[in-house]
Amino acid sequence: MINVLSGFIESLDPVFKSIGIKVKEGLHILLRIQQKDGRLFMDNNSLVQYAFTRKKDPTMEESKFLKESAALSRLSWCVDTNKCFDLPIKAIHSCSPYCVAIKRENLTGGEKYKSNTKTQVYERINAYFDKAIALAPSKEDQEYVKVFAQALDSEEKFDAWLNLVPLYDQVKDAEYVIFYLDVPREKYEEANNQYLTDKLFNTNEYNQLYEGILHGTSNFQNGYPTKKRFLTHQTASFDIAHRISTQTARNLYDFQEIMSRGILPNPLPIFIHKDDLPDSPQSHLGKDSIALFKKNAELGERVGFREIIEELYYKHDLQLHNYHLLYSDRGSIKDFDAVDSFQYYLRDEENNPWHIKDLFNTRSSNYIDNVFELQQAVLQPIFNNALITKTKAGTYQYRYFEEIDPQYCKSDQTFLLVMEYRNAFYNYIYKSIKSSVTQQMFDSILRISILEDIRLDKIENGYDKEDRNIREKLNIWFSLSEKFNLSHNKSKETMANKLKEHQDFIKKLAKNEVYIESDEQYAFAAGQVIYQLLYRSKSEDRSHKLLDPFLRHVSASNLNKAIVKLLAHYIHEPFSSSFDRSIAAVTAYNTNTNIQDLMPIFVSGYFSENALFSTPREKNEN
Repeated sequence: MINVLSGFIESLDPVFKSIGIKVKEGLHILLRIQQKDGRLFMDNNSLVQYAFTRKKDPTMEESKFLKESAALSRLSWCVDTNKCFDLPIKAIHSCSPYCVAIKRENLTGGEKYKSNTKTQVYERINAYFDKAIALAPSKEDQEYVKVFAQALDSEEKFDAWLNLVPLYDQVKDAEYVIFYLDVPREKYEEANNQYLTDKLFNTNEYNQLYEGILHGTSNFQNGYPTKKRFLTHQTASFDIAHRISTQTARNLYDFQEIMSRGILPNPLPIFIHKDDLPDSPQSHLGKDSIALFKKNAELGERVGFREIIEELYYKHDLQLHNYHLLYSDRGSIKDFDAVDSFQYYLRDEENNPWHIKDLFNTRSSNYIDNVFELQQAVLQPIFNNALITKTKAGTYQYRYFEEIDPQYCKSDQTFLLVMEYRNAFYNYIYKSIKSSVTQQMFDSILRISILEDIRLDKIENGYDKEDRNIREKLNIWFSLSEKFNLSHNKSKETMANKLKEHQDFIKKLAKNEVYIESDEQYAFAAGQVIYQLLYRSKSEDRSHKLLDPFLRHVSASNLNKAIVKLLAHYIHEPFSSSFDRSIAAVTAYNTNTNIQDLMPIFVSGYFSENALFSTPREKNEN
């Protein structure tokens, strides 16, 4: 991973690396050293520019200064607060001789200032500059820095500068007050390079020179907790596993910093390989992908993974092979993997797009052309919007690695389903690992999700609240289950075909033309019969939840007893002859098969168009 990310950064041009740099929130102040008669000094005329990030309607000069401040603060910032010059307090977050950055809370009147029982930050300004001045490249530069330091080395001097800025009163405790010295940006870059040379490695304890190049332990996504014995090797014969060069460490630092700006897609496809020839297909893919990143970043937009893949897929004749895929969340890398080959389209054996048929009277069907459409058409409904969520703006949020709060899921069962299977679907869609989602997994998800909807159903405004959800999921289940069976010798029988057979069968059974001869016919007919009985219910709650007790039986004999018991409540109801013949056939049938194994057919019988109504009116009301 380290080499791939380092190579990716080296492939970016300097303009790309500067896109999206964000200015630190707060007050930015530029000071300039005066010179008279060979003497360097600062006075009130040294305050040449200031700007506040929260000011409404900033002037053109202020906007320009804030943009420059963003670049200067980036070149002045500490790698992390453990490597700042203000240890152990860590109140000064700049690490440059030309910049001092302190949060308002540490300055006079701030919350930390008031509660501080140790030295105030003003008392440590000189110690900060004692370290920072070593980064200045020449004695002349150091003389400038000394003047800059003397202008800020006490609370009184600090406050004096701030009193010259009317907007200071509006700065909040969490925002920064940042002083910059007016020197060319190149000076900032020189000091920053000098600072990073010593701070990019996790620790300097293992630094070594190889062929004149300094190598050390990587600080990238690495806490290196040597003081925590339970996290370190106790029997290894070596101290560290790997060292990286200074340049690689710098590249990884830049990658982390660019990633934090939110201008790269997530997941991020990386097509760069160091060993690629300049004119190789892989090299062209890398250049084209980066051009897409840059084009959108310059517009202030973050291009999505789907848009990139689709454009590259068509441009390179459907050939996307051998790339790396990185997924990050709030600066932490959640997944990094190599993708051998990307498969965009979803096709059945006849090379047609996957088809979600309207098998359960939803009056809608859907074709799924590619893996990205699978997310909205299938994953969003079966995981009850917990994995894929449509926002008010019409965009979608994907939670393949992000934390999910159970209280925002439809039920605890939904939360458990998402947590168990989301990684498998991520691998299926984004890495084209088709074996990651099996038919058994898909069936299990739909079975649990539908049973949960039945359990949670209730009548709202005269309608079953979950009816639409259940029927949509049944459509998905019966239409797509076999698509996740990768066996070369899979049966030509599908759930959809069997459903049609069962629907034809129940019509013949109602006319007394056939008898129940199989467990599946029994389960389907039982579903039809139970629907007829519950349809007659006079209770206020006529929701599908009433089906739930019947789905809990494991033996046919107990299920038949429950059906007979329910029939007793409606013995005086004018049932059709079709129903009479069907319930007689169902209650007379017995099998040792576990009813739980017949659940899909049982439920499909309940939610299919019922063939046992006596009149067209009743049928239409079904």
